[in-house]
Formats: sequence, structure tokens, C-alpha cells
Amino acid sequence: TARRTVHTRSRRSMSEWHIPELKEGKKRGRKEEGDEKKKKEEAKKRKRKKKEEEEAERKKEEDAKRKKKEEEAERKKEEEEDAKRKKKKKEEDQRKKKEEQDEHRKKKKRRGSSPDDFRYHKATKVNVSTSEPIYVDSQESTDTLPRGKKEERRDYVAREALGVAEKSLIERFLNECIINEDFMFNGTVEGYEIFLSFNDIRELLFVRESESIGYVQSCKDDKSKEQHFDYAFGKLDRAPNEFDLIFSTMHVGTNHWALLVIHIKEKEFHVYDSLRNKDRRDIPQYVEELKRYLNGKHIDADKWPLRYLNPCPQQGSGDDCSIFTCK
Repeated sequence: TARRTVHTRSRRSMSEWHIPELKEGKKRGRKEEGDEKKKKEEAKKRKRKKKEEEEAERKKEEDAKRKKKEEEAERKKEEEEDAKRKKKKKEEDQRKKKEEQDEHRKKKKRRGSSPDDFRYHKATKVNVSTSEPIYVDSQESTDTLPRGKKEERRDYVAREALGVAEKSLIERFLNECIINEDFMFNGTVEGYEIFLSFNDIRELLFVRESESIGYVQSCKDDKSKEQHFDYAFGKLDRAPNEFDLIFSTMHVGTNHWALLVIHIKEKEFHVYDSLRNKDRRDIPQYVEELKRYLNGKHIDADKWPLRYLNPCPQQGSGDDCSIFTCK
């Protein structure tokens, strides 16, 4: 009989027969496990990154809110400080205005109570075209001033007694005006009646040296100039910047009168001169000093032009400038 050979494999060799597949499966399992782990880590990273971005955004919003709050607080503080400054400035302006008004009243009171060393005269009766006759009591004594008795509400009698020579010149002035009363006393400006008192006329006809515009140029210091303008503007009952127009007579040279009109609203200086052909360099110099004074009164007049108004009535004689100034 033929011998039959049987080949058998041990368990070990069978397992070895399946080793490649097992290795491949394990390798695949490890790869899947690694991929899963990697995905989890990436998910964690994304979550952490998102959280960091949210935290940064929240911090950014908080910084913006804090910055806005600080800016609002700073702006509010600045507004409060600005309001305080404005209030303080307003109070300071009101205080200065009150001081100026008080000083004006004091100066006016002093001017009204001083006789200026004029000689007194006996009683006279003066007829002025704008009112009924005004009687002045006779007083021989020079210790007191004469008091006027008026028959009408208006009173054109000067507070101070006049010297005989001055009285004579004023009566001549009035007589010339009364000849043509439309020339002087019947004109109206913006509804207000124009009238002159004896004191106004005396101040036009007789001037002190310190009231001349030449005196301003001769002052060596600003304090003296300021005192001159304080005296001139002390006649106003309010601060200069509260007026639309200010009429200021100017004593030019030694024997001439001209009129300066300060237009507060139009911001201009107008000069009315009945001897316009004369070369008067002192008027522009006087106006420059006046500008500096007005700057100290809260009126910025540096760039205001000086204009000589034409046509301006021209005087024919050499001694009519005061009448033309009134006109």
C-alpha cells in the first residue's frame, strides 16, 4: 500500500498565518484612535480659542465703555468748569459795570456840587425858545449857589453860577440861536427831543486844558490818559458798550470845536469838522488813544475806521465852531 503523507499545522503556525491581518487591524485601530484623539484636541483648541476671543471681545467692550465713561466725565467736568468761568466772568463784568456806574454817579455828584470858582452874578431873566421863561433868584452872597424857579417841568438853568463875561457870551450865543430856532432847538433824532442847558453851552464855550485832545497827546503815562477818558465818559449814565451812538465834542488845538460820533453798532468813528480843510493830525492820534481806552472797557475798537463825514456844514467865520458842533 502506498504511504499517505499528511501535513498538519500547529496552532502556532495558524496564528502566525493570521498575523499580517491582525497587525493591520491594530494599526488601523490605533490610527482611528489617534484621529479621534486629534479631533478632540482640535475641538478643545477651537473651544479654548473661541473662549479667548470672547474674553478679548468682552475686555475690549469693557475698555470701550470705561473709556467712553471717562470721556463723558471729562467732558462734563470741562463743561462745569467752562460754566463756572462764564459765570465768574459775568459776575466780574457786572461788578466792574456796577463799580463804573458808582464811580460815574460819584463823579456826577462831585461835578454837580462844585462851583468851579466861577464868579456869581445877579438875577436875570432868560427866555429860551423851547420853554417858558425861567426865573433865577438874586443872591448877593457868594457862599451859596442860585436856585432856579421853573414855570415848566424842564429846567435849562446851569447848576453852577456863571461869571459876568461868560454869561454875556452865552446870551450872545442864545440870541444867535434864537434867530433861527429850527437851526438848534427844534430838531429831533429818533424821537428824542434835543435841548441844551446853560451848563452844556458853557462847556462848549469854555474848556479846561485837561479836556482838550491836545492834552491827551501831552500825557506821558497811560494813567493820565485814562483819567482824561474816565472824566469824559463819566458823563454817561451807563457803560459805553450799552449805547448805539456816543456823541463826543472835541476841543481841537487851542480855539476850535469838532464833533466825534462813536458808532458802537456800526463799529466806526465819524468826525464832523466845520473847518475840514485844516490839517488836523491830532484828531487821528486822539482816536487811537480812545481805541486803547475802549479796549479796556470790553469794546474791541482796534480795527474801527475813522471817517470824516461829507457833506459837513462849513463855518464862514472864525468863531462859529461851537454852533456848528451843536448843529
